[in-house]
Parts: sequence; C-alpha cells; structure tokens
Amino acid sequence: MIPTRIWTKAAPILRASRGTRGLPVLAGNYSRIRLPTSSLCSTPLRQLSTSSPRHVQYTRFPSEKHRHPSGEVMDSRMKIVIAIAALGGTYYVVHLEQVPETGRWRFMDISPKYETKLAQVAYDELLNEFRGKILPSNHPVTRHVQRVVSRILESSDLGQLRSSEPRRSLGEALDDFWSEDPFTSGRPSGESSTPESGGKEWNLLVVNDPSVVNAMATFGNIVVFTGILPICKDEQGLAAVLGHEIAHVVARHASERYSSSKVFLAVAVLLQTVLGFDFGITNLISTVLLELPNSRTQEYEADTIGMQLTAKACFDPQAALEMHARLAQYEKAHGTTSLEFLRTHPGAERRIKHLEELIPAAYSTQASSPQCAGIQDSVNRFREFAPRWM
Repeated sequence: MIPTRIWTKAAPILRASRGTRGLPVLAGNYSRIRLPTSSLCSTPLRQLSTSSPRHVQYTRFPSEKHRHPSGEVMDSRMKIVIAIAALGGTYYVVHLEQVPETGRWRFMDISPKYETKLAQVAYDELLNEFRGKILPSNHPVTRHVQRVVSRILESSDLGQLRSSEPRRSLGEALDDFWSEDPFTSGRPSGESSTPESGGKEWNLLVVNDPSVVNAMATFGNIVVFTGILPICKDEQGLAAVLGHEIAHVVARHASERYSSSKVFLAVAVLLQTVLGFDFGITNLISTVLLELPNSRTQEYEADTIGMQLTAKACFDPQAALEMHARLAQYEKAHGTTSLEFLRTHPGAERRIKHLEELIPAAYSTQASSPQCAGIQDSVNRFREFAPRWM
C-alpha cells in the first residue's frame, strides 16, 4: 500500500496525467506545464532492443574470404581463358612456317601425309559433283588444256598429269562422248601422293559448263570449266589462269586455309567469352578482319608464284594482264563486282597493278631459261604480223 501522505500529493498528478495521454504534469503547489502535442507526434519513437548494437566497419578492399561468389566465378573463368590462350599461343608459334617461294610467315598444322588423304577424298567428291559433265581425255578441249598444264608442270619439275583412262576405239569414244564418269578407271589409289606432299602426279578434270567462269586447283586436282575459255582466249591466257591455280597448290594454300580456320574459330570463341559478344558478331568480325584479308593475301601470292611458273614454261607474262583485263570487263558487265573488303579476291585494278610489278622479274626468269630461247622472238613476230592476216 502507498502511504497516505504520498498518495495525497501523487493523486492529483496521476489524475492530470490521464487527461494528457500519459504526459507528466505537475499539479498542486507546482505550476502546470504543457508541451505541444504536434512536435511529439512528429518525432519518431526509438525502438528498444535487447541485443547489443551492431557496428559496421568500412573496408576499401575486401579480403578474399569476404568476396562475392560471382567475383570468384569470374576469376576462375578468366584463369581458364588465360590458360587456354597461353596454350593456344604456344601451339600457334610452334606451327609457324615460311612459304618457300615468297618467305611469308603463316600458321600450318596440316602434315603432308594428311594431305594425301584429303586429295583422295577431294578427287572422289569432284567426280561425284560433276558427274555427266566431265569431258573425256581425248576431247579436243581437254587436250588443249592438257598441253598447257603439262608444259607448266614439266618446266618447273612439278610432276606430270596422271593417265585418266585407258585408250578406247573411235566408235567407243563417240558412243561415250559425254561419259558420266570417264575418269573412274584412272582414280588415284590411296597410297599415291599429291604435289603438296612431294608427289609427281596431278589429276585434270575439264567440266563442260559454259555458265561457270572459273578454274581451280586443290590437293593436286585441277578443274577447268569451259566457261573460262572465252575469257582466256588462247593458250597464253589459259596459261595465266592455270599458272595461278597451280600456284595455289604449290604454296599449299588449301591446307593453310584449313589450318587458319581453327585460329579464326578460337578468336571468335575468345571474343564471345571475354567480351561477351554475340556469336554472330564475333563470326562477322573474324571473317571481315581475318579470313577475307588472308584469302586476298593468298591470291596475291598465287599471282606472284604463278607468274614465275608461266614464265619458266615460256608463256608470255604480258598475257596475264590482258586476261585479267578481260575478266574485269566480264565482271563489270555481269554485275559481280562488290566492295573489295568483302571479297575473297582482290579488286581488278589492284590485281592488274600487282601483276604489272611482276612483269620485269618474269621476263628476267624467262630470259635466263634455255628452254625459252627464241620462243619470245617468235611470239613478238607473230603479234607484229598477225593484224595483216586478219
């Protein structure tokens, strides 16, 4: 119980406190004090807590144990990327080599033994693709192409053409003039080697397709479409085309492209992994900045080597300029020209200018060849008197 003296003094205070919502108010002998309720209501009340207060410490560089899990994932991913890039760079440097004819450095990881297998596969694919369009070996057009090819190969000691089919009688040849597979009996065996791997035998296919203005050579297989013959005009122009295509084989450009495709793919994967680019964008960057420029470099190199091959075979180097001028006119007439940086081949003007720079060296090679003694004089005399006969 509360003593009476204390209650008599405290009771007025408690009664007043009930009317003021719990605010202490002095009564009796003391003056009454009121505080504004608006200021009290606007002041937030601090919550009570039984736990000890937390102290946050600021750290500028967090330690490894406090690092966010996503950062750990990024670090491990970067380590993997760096390790792969280091291994890939080492593999790339180990497989660098120089092109013997020009001294250009390139990446090559295809062995000559593997090229032999690719030659067999490529030959079978060519026979299946152009079945029914391949001219027989005794066809006049085929013989025309054979003469030029044999002359280029033999003058540079690159080998000879493989016998494509056995001799047939005139009646059999007429009955089978458009034979579907005239070269089946002359297919190379799996043990034969290609010119790139040091072999001495080449395969020639003349495809009767006037709509295709092209010729190509890969792994010792030479393909000439009849559509290119009007552009070539004569043996001199045909020699310029075939010398260029044979140069691709001599320089092993097909194997180089196969090797470089791995590098282009690795660059695309790194761009996608490190920079987060879309695969389509990385593929476009790799194609425009790496693959297409490398293809144009090979074309220039084939022009350089091909000019030497035709010069050693005693063909007129000037014919290459005339043939490319006709080819440029054909492309312009048929709307096949485009921006050079989007093409696999150099533009006509740049290419002709490059060939003009090669002419002096080609004539020098031809003049030093005993096989060409007197041939160029005959060609010049023919060109001098040819207009009188026309």
